[in-house]
Amino acid sequence: EKSFDMDGYGYEENPQQQTETKPSIGLASGRKKEDAFSHVFKDADQVAKYDAIVELLLAAGYFRARISSLSHFDKVIGGLTWCISSSQVDVDIDLFFQEDSTMGMKIQLGEVIEKTLTRMRCPHPLRSHQIRGLDFINIHPVIQWLVTKVLEVRKETGDLLRTVSEWQFGKKYSLPSDEEFEARKGDAAKYAQGLVFRYRPSRKYRSKGSSSLTDEEDRVQSTLLEYGHKAYRTVAQKAEKRQLSSKNSQAAKLIEASMGGSSSEDIDAAKAAHDADEKRFQRMLQNMDETSSAGISDNVLAGLIGMQSDDINRMEGEMEGFSSSKPAGMSGKQFEEEQHARRVENLHKQITALKEKLLAQKQPHHELSSALQEIESELSEKSGRNQHIIDSLEKFDSMITDENREDIETLRALVLLNENLKKQDEQFRLNCKRQLQMLNEKIKQIQDSDPGSMDSERDKLIKDTHEKDLDRLVEHRQALGKKIRDIAMVERKIDEIPSRSELQQYQLQLVELYEQVAAKLTETRKYYQSYNTLNATLTYLSKEILLINSINENYKSAMKTKKNQETFLQSLDEVIVIAKKNLDATDQKIAEEKLELNETNVKYQALITKERTYHKLVKEFEVECERNEKLLAQAGS
Repeated sequence: EKSFDMDGYGYEENPQQQTETKPSIGLASGRKKEDAFSHVFKDADQVAKYDAIVELLLAAGYFRARISSLSHFDKVIGGLTWCISSSQVDVDIDLFFQEDSTMGMKIQLGEVIEKTLTRMRCPHPLRSHQIRGLDFINIHPVIQWLVTKVLEVRKETGDLLRTVSEWQFGKKYSLPSDEEFEARKGDAAKYAQGLVFRYRPSRKYRSKGSSSLTDEEDRVQSTLLEYGHKAYRTVAQKAEKRQLSSKNSQAAKLIEASMGGSSSEDIDAAKAAHDADEKRFQRMLQNMDETSSAGISDNVLAGLIGMQSDDINRMEGEMEGFSSSKPAGMSGKQFEEEQHARRVENLHKQITALKEKLLAQKQPHHELSSALQEIESELSEKSGRNQHIIDSLEKFDSMITDENREDIETLRALVLLNENLKKQDEQFRLNCKRQLQMLNEKIKQIQDSDPGSMDSERDKLIKDTHEKDLDRLVEHRQALGKKIRDIAMVERKIDEIPSRSELQQYQLQLVELYEQVAAKLTETRKYYQSYNTLNATLTYLSKEILLINSINENYKSAMKTKKNQETFLQSLDEVIVIAKKNLDATDQKIAEEKLELNETNVKYQALITKERTYHKLVKEFEVECERNEKLLAQAGS
């Protein structure tokens, strides 16, 4: 008979004992898990952050966070995995999450999430041990950032999905508004074509024969005049008013145009140019025939409609006193002279008002021009600096690789720290200068009030006191630097010692690893026991078959003679005696095994009692430790 022994693995063959101890091991491990995470939910900040995380996940659309049967770890790790998958960031990493995972799967998933967040350039660092230890304070900002990413992606893809959905809907179905639009589309198109035909350019004059115009500008004006459009020429200003710098020429022209004023010489020149253009238009019209009936042109009508109310009121005031009919008792010459005098007076008033407006706008114009030049110079300087910074950042980003990414992030943090220190230094210098200025002003006030009150002895005393204070300040700074170095050294030594929460995490990990090893060994032991039992059964059945075959073969020959019968019966009696001896030995072994089982059960119950006592004492010890910490904090305060 061949059997396999499990003594080398630290176990004895006792399937009944193994079956009875398995539930107790599960209960003990459950109590250890609860004790390991008890410190997390005793902290009010941790509980508040956990509630905030669940609310964020529910707001983002991860409704599995509502399931009360899921553990806190499964809710948080499931939310992280869902947010990363929903953010649609191309990180080329396989995220596989399974509820009630083993310790090895949790460690692997935490490392994968840490690597994924690094590739996504998450601004909040999160480590794998913080995920496994349920450090909600550090997990909360990461969840916030990921939820923001998910909402941004949903906002970007929402319009696209809606457009695709509407397009698919429009293939087979249509809304009542669409049907109404299709029904009115034909009439609307006809109406639009009618509008185009109605307001198309209308030719009013036609040239009589071949034109003798040689100048291109005159030919263009002749063509425009045939359609009722008169293009007057503009008058250039003086040279000194047109000399503007290359940078602010356009802005200065806009400012000058917004002033709405010009000199008297420019007005005369504009009037002369306008009269010359009118004469030119009359010459061109002599060579043309009218093709349409007389009436108000569209341009004139649009100008009258678009005229401002202020201009209309002004023109109405100017026309007051003018009468189209001659008064009785006044000759025609006197009436025309009076009308002419009134027109001249109104023109002088307009010229005076425009000159006053021009003088009032000259000073703001110069101020705005100088301010514009300063702003444009400052803008060009800052644009150059900005472009230089952008080029430097692009060059810096092109240098980033997966190998030096961590170093680059460290360098960025150091640069940011350096910039903050520079700002603090500048602020400190400004405050010092401000205080120095205030002190100088006070000194000046004192000196102005009573110049001869400060004698030499007092000055000497003040100087000596100042020097002593400076020496004392240097000593205090040296002592402060030494204290800071000592504090940094002590902090490094304290960081090397694991905290209670870290020890509890290590304990939890070791307990889970022990459970995995125990489960694997239990399964292996069950296979060995099954093999031994089946092998022993096979051996006994083989012997029984051999014995029955031997009896069957010898039965016929033994029944032939009486002597053979007696020999055959004696052989059967010997076989029965041997079987009884084997049965007695087996019963004795069973009794011994039962006795050993009872003794082992007694020992197991004693160990269970010790374990419960141990957990009770540990709980009391933790309570006393917390009480001790509170007393120490009260004594320190």
